[in-house]
Amino acid sequence: MIRAFTLIELLVVVVIMGILSSLGVVGYNNYVESSNDAATKNNYNKITKVLEAEFAKCKLNKKSTILDNHSCASAPSVSQLDNYFTNTQKLKNSYNQNNKVIQSDICTPGGVTIKTTNTGVYETAYFSQKNNTKNTSNINSTWSQKFTDTTSTSVSFSCTQTASAIPKDPVTVQTIYSYKPPHNGAGAGIIVDENGNMLKGQGAHACGADCFNGTMSTWYTTDANGNRIYPGKSGSNYRWVMTEGASASGNIASSCANGNCKYNFSDDTFTVINSGKTYKAGESIDTIYK
Repeated sequence: MIRAFTLIELLVVVVIMGILSSLGVVGYNNYVESSNDAATKNNYNKITKVLEAEFAKCKLNKKSTILDNHSCASAPSVSQLDNYFTNTQKLKNSYNQNNKVIQSDICTPGGVTIKTTNTGVYETAYFSQKNNTKNTSNINSTWSQKFTDTTSTSVSFSCTQTASAIPKDPVTVQTIYSYKPPHNGAGAGIIVDENGNMLKGQGAHACGADCFNGTMSTWYTTDANGNRIYPGKSGSNYRWVMTEGASASGNIASSCANGNCKYNFSDDTFTVINSGKTYKAGESIDTIYK
């Protein structure tokens, strides 16, 4: 007699396999989440420890140089620290390789924030996506009124709503050569290098109804020898990028004068340095600064 599985037996096997597969997917997802969270924590700890070590150099010798090329004569800006950890230390965001580790919004997955809470006092923080906690360290330096040990805290935190003005819609990652303006209308922009830092001595520039295809497409700067550098052209390390769109009344005032902004090519945002706030580039100033 030939024996075979009944339909009921086969269905039971399929159900069991489905259950085991779902458990495997859940387990894998938990593993990935834990790994990404641990990598973010490692970046946070590294940033904190590096800042402690660098600031200690200035305490021991005021003629020292820290962060590769910064003099101990003044406290480094958040923008300088961002550039150091992004381009020199080359820290990677474990959640999204297209995003930087240094972020202005603590709710950005894989991000670590750096802020100045007082002269010479720096706050580093990150949000644990796995544990729903905000982890913060306050690092004192020789530029603060009192040089003390780093203090750290961990508190329950929710990221259901972010404080950032950046939308969560996916964006096309741009480079200094592939940059396209967010819209082709009146507004204001800045000249930046490939890392989004404003060109020294160049402030914000207003443009009329045709920002990109008009005068700004051929806007040029000069190097130390007076040679013209055309933004975005082959061999140039500079690009004019649009930050703010004109208001309904035609106002194109900008908050980026005197090197006060930093542009991010990866998500088409800009950060106003003196406030630490990040905005989606190209939106009307009526919306950005409401």
